Amino acid sequence: MSQFFYIHPDNPQPRLINQAVEIVRKGGVIVYPTDSGYALGCKIEDKSAMERICRIRHLPNGP
Repeated sequence: MSQFFYIHPDNPQPRLINQAVEIVRKGGVIVYPTDSGYALGCKIEDKSAMERICRIRHLPNGP
């Protein structure tokens, strides 16, 4: 299931930040804006989430 959060850049809502943190803690993958585009993020120790990012990015060998 996907969810979309708009987090205000000047006044970020703590409730939405906490929801994003919980998604990552539970093994989820997040997409967030950067200066030049978007990035994918997950908990670095979560091999399943890392593999999901590799599948999303169509990387052949995984993490």
